[in-house]
Amino acid sequence: MKPALTYVVAIVALASVLSVAPLWAHPASGIIVDAEGHVFIVYSLRGVAEVQSDGSLRYLSRSTDGHWLALDPEGRLSKAQPRYFQRITADGAKPTLIFAGGGSPITVGGDGGLYYATAPNSLEPGGLALAREAPDGTISAFSPQLRRLLAQIDDGVTGLASGPDGSVYVASWTGLFKVKTDGSATEVSHRVVVPDCDEDRADHRPSSPLPLLRGLAVDGSGNIYVAATSCHRVLKVSADGEIRSILNSERPWAPTGIALHDGDIYVLEYTNANGPKTEGWLPRVRKIARDGRVSTIYSAPADDPPR
Repeated sequence: MKPALTYVVAIVALASVLSVAPLWAHPASGIIVDAEGHVFIVYSLRGVAEVQSDGSLRYLSRSTDGHWLALDPEGRLSKAQPRYFQRITADGAKPTLIFAGGGSPITVGGDGGLYYATAPNSLEPGGLALAREAPDGTISAFSPQLRRLLAQIDDGVTGLASGPDGSVYVASWTGLFKVKTDGSATEVSHRVVVPDCDEDRADHRPSSPLPLLRGLAVDGSGNIYVAATSCHRVLKVSADGEIRSILNSERPWAPTGIALHDGDIYVLEYTNANGPKTEGWLPRVRKIARDGRVSTIYSAPADDPPR
């Protein structure tokens, strides 16, 4: 395995500008696995860290804010500094790692653009529409059709991922959508039902929608893997629409983020992910190997309070 990416170790304290949810309403969903198999996570209230082979963490940046990570494999953002987010790789480093403060999901598309969720009537981070920031810093609204589809079902963006064909896949509280490079949007499923849901509604509010889909990833065949956080399940949604659970997270754990590498599935989980931070948020990372075996590659100690 080649050495891990070259990172700028930085103290990051990004202010949230999320307009649809309070800061730290839920723990982080950010997990990335690079081409060499290095695993990076956002540890809520601590920062961004690489999981070491001995099960420890090496911090790349420190922050009391932040939810998401995005990887730019081609390094087209390697010399840019996104307006609302933080590049934490060294200037010119390829691939490039982007860290999101606040709660707006992010992903780097096949075209090199940084896609993120926005507020309804602005280009600031939010949760009801989609925007694209080009490598030259130009920001524009993207896919009005997605915004209309979300408005029709009274839902918002809770996760983003790039697909193998250049499309951007979108998770909402209740559904999944696909946005093509021309901005056209279609529903993969606007009402995902989890038959074996271990019902645990967000912040324990009876009215919170299920299953609260968050982190997601898409493989080369168009299969979607997504964290159904309020059901304590990881789902596989096949290209033909079949939905099944492939991992159960026993309480107090719940999945929040997904990454893929070489046929393996990496799952970021948090304790009490559906409740406030006062209940205690501790991360772990589990891997579902190609042969179906599940292993834990990192688990935070129970006495590991924020610093």
